[in-house]
Amino acid sequence: MEVQEYQDISVKLAPMLDALSHPARLQIILHLVKYNNCPAGSISEQLPLCKSTVSQHLARLKDVGLIIANPDGATIRYQLNNEMLAQLNADYHTLLNSINELSKTRIDCPVICKK
Repeated sequence: MEVQEYQDISVKLAPMLDALSHPARLQIILHLVKYNNCPAGSISEQLPLCKSTVSQHLARLKDVGLIIANPDGATIRYQLNNEMLAQLNADYHTLLNSINELSKTRIDCPVICKK
């Protein structure tokens, strides 16, 4: 049986879904949906986490491009990257549609015997 490469959609989505796999990061996204240009301290007041932990989560979201950090003097203000969220939404729906279509033609997995 031939080993296949990862599909482009898998490679594209994996880092973003990994970044969203923590409840605190999902809460940060939900907070930034409501509020624009939030400093880390304001965000940490909404979560049961210390400011340094929230900053680590913000850095993770920023690394994958889901949020944008805007310097404002000694403060950094965070906002959603709406373009990246729109792309995530489109890619995620593409993945779900592929799963739905492929499941219609599901076959038994071949058994491979190793000696």
